Amino acid sequence: MKASSFSLRLACFHYICIFFLLIFFFLCFPPIIYSSEISTLTKQSKNSIVAQVVNQVQTNLSQISSLSRGIEEYKDENFEEALELLVKARKEDPASSLAAFYLGLTYKQLMNYKEASANFRDAVTLKPPVKDAVVELIEVLYNLGELQEAKEWLDVAERENIKPAQTAFLKGLILLKENNNLEAIKAFEKSKELDGSLTQAADFQIGIAYVKGRKLSEAREKFRAIAIVSPESDLAAFAREYEEVITKRLALEKEWRFNVGLAYQYDDNVILKPELEIAGIPEGEDWAAIATFSAGYAPRLSGPWTLNTQYSFYANRHRRIETNDIMSHTLTIAPGYNFKDASLNLFLSYNYTWVNDQRYLNSISASPQINIALGGNHIGQLSFGYDKREFLWTETPGGVPVSEEEDRDADVFNASAGWIYLFSEGKGFLNLRYEVSTENTDGMNWSYVGNKGSANILIPILVNLKMNVSGEIYLQNYRNVHTIFDIKRKDKIYTASGVLSYEFYKGASFLLQYAHIRDDSNIAIYDYKRNIYSAGIEYRF
Repeated sequence: MKASSFSLRLACFHYICIFFLLIFFFLCFPPIIYSSEISTLTKQSKNSIVAQVVNQVQTNLSQISSLSRGIEEYKDENFEEALELLVKARKEDPASSLAAFYLGLTYKQLMNYKEASANFRDAVTLKPPVKDAVVELIEVLYNLGELQEAKEWLDVAERENIKPAQTAFLKGLILLKENNNLEAIKAFEKSKELDGSLTQAADFQIGIAYVKGRKLSEAREKFRAIAIVSPESDLAAFAREYEEVITKRLALEKEWRFNVGLAYQYDDNVILKPELEIAGIPEGEDWAAIATFSAGYAPRLSGPWTLNTQYSFYANRHRRIETNDIMSHTLTIAPGYNFKDASLNLFLSYNYTWVNDQRYLNSISASPQINIALGGNHIGQLSFGYDKREFLWTETPGGVPVSEEEDRDADVFNASAGWIYLFSEGKGFLNLRYEVSTENTDGMNWSYVGNKGSANILIPILVNLKMNVSGEIYLQNYRNVHTIFDIKRKDKIYTASGVLSYEFYKGASFLLQYAHIRDDSNIAIYDYKRNIYSAGIEYRF
């Protein structure tokens, strides 16, 4: 019993020893025991891991290389080369806010503002955001005319205090574009206070704001200061040009303006003698001296409002036919309002006329007119008018009483449309106009409906020599059967005229004028021809 127990313990000891020997053997000699398949799989796994690491490193190096090289090309102002590299960098890493920022800067330099704005938006929304991109985005949105979004980002820049001087300058530009001139000036002044290097650019924009606000004297002083402080800069050259233009405009837009004229005239039909020979009607030709004077006052109002006032005087004295001597006074007031591409004016006028030293006519009129910029050098015009006329003669110069049928007191209504084309840098123009009118007189013999077409052209021949040529057709269809001639009167009035003006001294001009009038009427007594020749001088100051 004891012997068998001992044998069993000895066998167990042997098995345990063999087990530990096998473990030792496997640990010391693995290549011999592992199968070829297990060895192959291990080698492939090691190679795959190494390849992945190498590829990742190469990718990172490529991205860093494209972005850094693109930034270097941008800083060297090689914008085309920078564009290619930065586009590649953005494709390689779309989440890079820095790549988006520099690509936006590159597109901005190439004036592709649409693409620049898209990249600047990414630069301010990706992580981490590039704060400087906010100001750049505002600028390109301003250039694109997208002012509403620009103002939204402007609020962000002001709230986060991003480049406050540049932000204030851009705010001024946006306000100026919105015609908020006073607030724009405040913004430009603030940008100067925050950054002295912006002084010249800000002053230039302040000058523009003064021009838009019709404060021409203040604008001229700003531009003059810029030209003095930095005479060699490009901005100073622009400032000098603005100063010259404003100086000329101030000369044209003086608050007080006067005009004096003297002329001598020959008229071959002063009394409108008919073509048909009628016994008792004398010859109508005569010479006359003519004097004219006008005084205008146009205060310089701030903002879009305008006001023009003028008094005009006209008088002629004939050598022989004194019954046709005329003296006339006219007072005109014309308030107006300027829109962005149009202007609206209301012309209010009063006239009082003497003929043969007797009171002959007084009239009042009102005519609103709108001028619309049609693009380029084209201007459209629309107007409507009312004229109240009162003829004061109760008898003719020959002593014949004026009958009820011949009473010319009238209410006149008219409407017109016109087109103006400017040429020769605005020194010349072509004007075409059509007008329809109705004259409702108290006397039935003078009530009519009129249609008028006219053309007028001013041609600058030389610097101080100009020619003005005009033509007009006026069709008058009278409403009633004439109480004397028993037919409805119809007139076709043709007018052609020309003026040659030579400025021989500043403001002083010598004038030669000619006018031909032909009234083709179906009633012989109203059918006539008339030629008027005159020469004179005019002085404007």
